[in-house]
Amino acid sequence: MSLKFRLLTYINFLLLIAVSIGILVVITSAQKNVRQEILSTLSLAVFAIENGVKKNPEIYLFQNEGDTIGLANLNELRHLKIQFFDSTDQLRDQTSSDLSALTIPPKWFIENIEKFSTIVPEKKINLKIRGKNAGYILINPEPLYEYSEIWQQIKNGFYVILLFFGLINSMIFIFFYQTLKPINSIIEGFRKLEDENYKARINKTNILELNIIGQNFNKMVKKLRESNNKIHKLSQDLIDIQEQEKKELAINLHDELGQSITAIQAEAASIKKNKNEISRIQALDSIINISKNMMLSTRILIKKLSLGILEEMGFEIAINDMVESWSKRYPKVLINYAFDKNINEIVPPLMARHIYRIIQEALTNISKHSKPKKIIITLKVKKNNKEIEIKISNNGVFQNSNNQNGVGLLGMMERVKQMDGIIKFKKKNNFEIYIVVKPNL
Repeated sequence: MSLKFRLLTYINFLLLIAVSIGILVVITSAQKNVRQEILSTLSLAVFAIENGVKKNPEIYLFQNEGDTIGLANLNELRHLKIQFFDSTDQLRDQTSSDLSALTIPPKWFIENIEKFSTIVPEKKINLKIRGKNAGYILINPEPLYEYSEIWQQIKNGFYVILLFFGLINSMIFIFFYQTLKPINSIIEGFRKLEDENYKARINKTNILELNIIGQNFNKMVKKLRESNNKIHKLSQDLIDIQEQEKKELAINLHDELGQSITAIQAEAASIKKNKNEISRIQALDSIINISKNMMLSTRILIKKLSLGILEEMGFEIAINDMVESWSKRYPKVLINYAFDKNINEIVPPLMARHIYRIIQEALTNISKHSKPKKIIITLKVKKNNKEIEIKISNNGVFQNSNNQNGVGLLGMMERVKQMDGIIKFKKKNNFEIYIVVKPNL
């Protein structure tokens, strides 16, 4: 169900409740008013009979059989039915009611009204002439007039209610159609977003709430567009890096392993040709040394390509080995390194690989873009062994210190995001990377 029809349903339901309460109030009020009118008429009739007919029976009562007291002439009397019975309980006279102009309510309505109506008791007045019983007058309420008046009021109110409902629904429908019309632009914006159209935008309207939704939507689209651009850039940079790594790997294999193999082949050929035992032994020693260098170069290449060192040596030793290796390559740079051994107890394997690569990338960026004299690397546990804090800072000047869109930094941020952590780049007297990650305990 759409929002417009749902709102219309709720409003009509509330209106129906209000109208139902109104109808009950009208019926109750009508019953009360008609009842008061009946009681007033009944009191007047009793007063007139008791002070007229009862005190002067000879004047009003018939002298001969067949005479009446004139009740039949009271044809305009409403709400009451007055009957005269003689001493033998024979009906001799009664009021006449003209019901031709009366709107008779339906039977079901009369039955339901009688369930909630208070019955007005009949009134009996005995008549005597010279101490002898001359009969009695019986006064009964005539409820048909009461029911007819209530039914007529309800019918008139029903027509008014129908007109009221029609006008209200028309006004509400027009109002909501105009008010909720901007929602269509929001729906269209999300459809464009599903189609990866990151240029979708919701224009400003005259409705505050929809403007807030539109502003948040536009901000979300902007962030998605920026994230999408970063992803595309990262994908392209990763492809370039892969190609560069393949190229460097090929060069390394050619320059180091290729040359070593060529040298081994040359030494082997000389052994085959040379008959001098000393020269042959020297050639064999040369082959052994070349093979050792090949193994060392191969290990270095494998260490760069794989993280098997983490499984072989453990997280702490692997980080120490990386820092020491970097320090040997740059002996003029002082490294202050601190590792909290409690990390070994809480860091899972996947997080260990991420942290290793983050520190590796940070040191690579420092070697490429900075000329520091001092580097500080600290890894410690904080907040009841539930967080790992990593700080990497140096006092060198970064050539691209304001550029945080490089593939290296993007890769670091992505790894931190996968660990549900935060990363901050600070620039005060030196350049500092501050990382907090939460291990899954």
